[in-house]
Amino acid sequence: MQGIIFDIKRYAIHDGPGIRTTFFFKGCGLHCHWCHNPESQLPGKILARKILRVGQLEHAEEQEIGRAVTVGEIVAAAERDLLCYEESGGGVTFSGGEPLLQPAFLASCLEACKGRHLHTCVDTAGAARAGNLDEICRWTDLFLYDVKTMNPRKFKHFAGDGFHLVRENLERVARAGKEMIIRVPVIPGFNMEREDAREIIAFLDGLPAPRRVQLLPYHRHGVDKYARLGREYKMGDAAAPGAGEIMAITRQFQEAGYETL
Repeated sequence: MQGIIFDIKRYAIHDGPGIRTTFFFKGCGLHCHWCHNPESQLPGKILARKILRVGQLEHAEEQEIGRAVTVGEIVAAAERDLLCYEESGGGVTFSGGEPLLQPAFLASCLEACKGRHLHTCVDTAGAARAGNLDEICRWTDLFLYDVKTMNPRKFKHFAGDGFHLVRENLERVARAGKEMIIRVPVIPGFNMEREDAREIIAFLDGLPAPRRVQLLPYHRHGVDKYARLGREYKMGDAAAPGAGEIMAITRQFQEAGYETL
């Protein structure tokens, strides 16, 4: 069985506990205005313009993004850092793009990694029809679940279709009893008002999920990628939220009984 990925990141420390190897799956049904991996969104291979500089000379060339890999290749890449996992409590993370858009391949990768006694993590926004989500849950130790807003109008304008899928899949994962960290991207002009956090808290309160939340402040690290892909960056010159703004939202979750990471 094969899947399509666009990157592998070794020694990752922000994609779950410990030191991890993160596999980035190609394809995402959303088009979040702030996405810092726009090259991940289209499901197949794409070309991006790359500028090479040597002194004062510049050379432009096209770079292919996306490649087919087998489950065996995923496992072999993961096993290169077994010692790091053992010493740090790390493992493998499947991210994207949206890994749930390749559900059969994802489930096979997870099962194979668990067969090697590796800790497994799925980083998802949930906007996918994953018919075999129960099988994915079976082999996943931890979900990093992205919750952007509980306002369907805002979701559609800033991210696209799939709001109901995000809610349905989150409920399924929570009711499966899986360990989960809710990740909330903090985006200027989108979800930084007190009402936004209140709506998310109200929804999470109805789920049998661990009460852990991680806020992810907006950043502009992927801006140059849009130019390489010939695409418009829709966040314009929006600035990252200040420390005081992040702290105010953090307190909202803490006062509601959530552990913030």
